[in-house]
Amino acid sequence: MSQFLGKTVILTLKRSTISTVPKHRAFTQTLGLKTVGDQREVEYTPNVHGMVKLVPYLIDVKVKG
Repeated sequence: MSQFLGKTVILTLKRSTISTVPKHRAFTQTLGLKTVGDQREVEYTPNVHGMVKLVPYLIDVKVKG
């Protein structure tokens, strides 16, 4: 996923955060994803990469365009 650094990506929450670790729930909220199916366009920075790397089972990453 580090090949996305510096690009604009679309993050999608693909699973519910109900029975997840509280830290993982906090990561998804920080990324702006609240309910299943939510999408956000963000620039893929090292901070975003660190959060996405810890919750790949919750978040789908696609390059915009």
